[in-house]
Amino acid sequence: MTLLLSFKPHEILLLEGNENYTNLYLKNGEVMLSSYTLLRYEQKLNSFLRVSRKHLINPDYISKYCLEGNNPHVVLKSGEKIKIPRRRVREFELKALETV
Repeated sequence: MTLLLSFKPHEILLLEGNENYTNLYLKNGEVMLSSYTLLRYEQKLNSFLRVSRKHLINPDYISKYCLEGNNPHVVLKSGEKIKIPRRRVREFELKALETV
């Protein structure tokens, strides 16, 4: 288990909540498991964007935001696609504009 802020924010691509745990996907390809909730990370990493109930992403690693049919998603520079629920699209767009 990792400590809440044992990594620098620029080293983290994505955080994925898994009940009371969080998986941290790092720039170097490692995946670390933390015993802290995604909400605690969201409170500490206020520059990160909450795109869904399960995902918190580093805006520095967003490659593009697009729609496939009616399915909005974010593509990270690593190639991973993260689906954005329709009810969070507007909030995501507003926060993404703030970070630019």
